[in-house]
Amino acid sequence: MEKNTSLEKLRRIDRECCLLARSASLLHWDLETYLPAQGVEERSEQLALLESLCHERFTSTETGRLLDELGSSADNPRGDEKLPDLERDFLRRTRMDYDRKKKLPLDFVAAAAKAEGLSQAAWVEAKTNNNFAAFLPHLETMIDFARRQSLYWGFEGRVYDGLLDIYEPNMGVSEIASVFTPLRERLSALLKKIASKPEPDFSFLNSGFDAQTQAKFNLELMKYLEFNTQRGRLDVSAHPFTTTLGSNDVRITTRYLPDNFLSSIFSTIHECGHAFYELDIPEELHVTCLADGASMGVHESQSRLWENVIGRSLPFWEGLFPVLKKCVPDRFDSVKAEDLYRAVNLAKPSLIRVEADEVSYSLHIILRFELEQGLFSGAIKASDLPSLWRTKMKEYLGIVPETDTQGVLQDVHWSHGSFGYFPSYALGNLYGLQFFRKLKEDIPDFDNILLKGKFSPIHEWLRDNIHKWGRRLSPGELLKKVTGEELSVDPFLKYIEEKYTAIYRI
Repeated sequence: MEKNTSLEKLRRIDRECCLLARSASLLHWDLETYLPAQGVEERSEQLALLESLCHERFTSTETGRLLDELGSSADNPRGDEKLPDLERDFLRRTRMDYDRKKKLPLDFVAAAAKAEGLSQAAWVEAKTNNNFAAFLPHLETMIDFARRQSLYWGFEGRVYDGLLDIYEPNMGVSEIASVFTPLRERLSALLKKIASKPEPDFSFLNSGFDAQTQAKFNLELMKYLEFNTQRGRLDVSAHPFTTTLGSNDVRITTRYLPDNFLSSIFSTIHECGHAFYELDIPEELHVTCLADGASMGVHESQSRLWENVIGRSLPFWEGLFPVLKKCVPDRFDSVKAEDLYRAVNLAKPSLIRVEADEVSYSLHIILRFELEQGLFSGAIKASDLPSLWRTKMKEYLGIVPETDTQGVLQDVHWSHGSFGYFPSYALGNLYGLQFFRKLKEDIPDFDNILLKGKFSPIHEWLRDNIHKWGRRLSPGELLKKVTGEELSVDPFLKYIEEKYTAIYRI
């Protein structure tokens, strides 16, 4: 009875902290979508207050005492063996979060939250005006906060490992480099072969798509993918993202470029993949620390599975093409689904990561991974980033951005202090293809499902095998449970090489 009372009290604290965190997420969402420019300063203070309240509540002596009473310790985070598995998973995650957050001083947490709000607003302005110098002081501040955070956690001498561990537990620099090396070598070789072949014609997608037309199609696209618009919505932001404001309130954003219709299409599909994961979290995990993905790499596996493996396949476009033609009349009368399929699979180096094709995308990630390593090892100064960015773009992709807006300022992540996040995208490609192989084994008529646009069997498989676990399992545990395998680059590289060899007739 005493343990049940302790568990009930601990769950109450966890719920309060989850509600505070989601309230902060709402303010962040508004900051990136609708907040008036002059509201940034006070918004940053609001966020700092919420972060402080949440941190103070969660790291209280009461939380530590309750964990101890339930037998949860650093050596035995799952606590009393007599408790049900769900409760022991809850204790493990709570203990891990508690031990880490307890090491961060309250004034540090508040200051970092306020700096993040100011930094994000400064980034938007700097990107708009191609003014890296204006953003540099904020960037240096966020780097300092990230460095200090890792040091508080005890990662002396390997600061970047501490930051990587936030997003992909137990994956440090050496582990990530071991999978990135074969990715870089084989993808670079494939790009060179593709470059010798004629490009597909995609001129019919290059211009004349106003924001209203794109918005109309993207709403139809969400419905087509079976996104429940009673539990989420689509808005516009400078950089597409997904945020969970409640168990039945998941927001996604996209952006509309008049000369690049595909940008909004694939960012919407990508963010829908994230949202499906969040919306599939089972009710028993709602408003708890377990109501999230196993890791950012696993989360990205879902968004990139929908965006690329599904969203860039021929059966998918054969099914979706009539919807597109109805939303954009007269523009595709002389175009076939096969033409569109080749166009959306154009493999050509791009300056912008979120517009990159499947072949070159991971090279963008490796570039950022190496720059972040340098920043936190001390080998690189923040002021050197623009020139180093151009150098690495030339080396890895053979192109050089003319502006910092197209280069070092293109991503929002560093303005948030999200150093260590980028590798998750490429790791997501790897997880995604391993999950996909098992999915297709279990659903042999997969292509026919895409052709008909009836995605329920896919949604059900992902929910029952991946989404239902939330944060109960580590990434490695989840991958092993679903596929029986360890993380591997081979399924992804095999998929990429076979697909693009066929498209470009190499």
